[in-house]
Amino acid sequence: MNSTMELVFTVAGAFFVLLNIYGAVKLDRKLFLSGLCFFSFLPIIGESMAYNADKIPTHIIVAMVFVIQFILAFPNSISYNTENTAASKLVVKIALALLVINITGAVFIFCLKAPVPARFGYFHIALSVSILYMIYQRTRGNLLK
Repeated sequence: MNSTMELVFTVAGAFFVLLNIYGAVKLDRKLFLSGLCFFSFLPIIGESMAYNADKIPTHIIVAMVFVIQFILAFPNSISYNTENTAASKLVVKIALALLVINITGAVFIFCLKAPVPARFGYFHIALSVSILYMIYQRTRGNLLK
């Protein structure tokens, strides 16, 4: 990846991570999910570019994982309250799936020595912490706006 693309990905990634964190702090579900959802585009684009360069199938698998994150995090106007216990349990399971995706992204970057700068791994860690915070708030009964 050339330095211009790294800069674009870094600025966009930082913006989406900050949007996600701001949504978590404000308990604003739409901002929280928007940051997570739109952040998913960055690994999809990056892995697609890497696949076009070297044709290694791992890039497609990683891109598909983030397509799943995009679908799971896509913000909508449906709100789940505690009266619907099935939906409330499902929200926590979806959050756990998003947590696993981002922890795996960080592990992939840091431990498996993916050919991307470490700052992208830190973005995944920040997203994971914000997801953990939202799960904590949800289990305490603090519902998102």
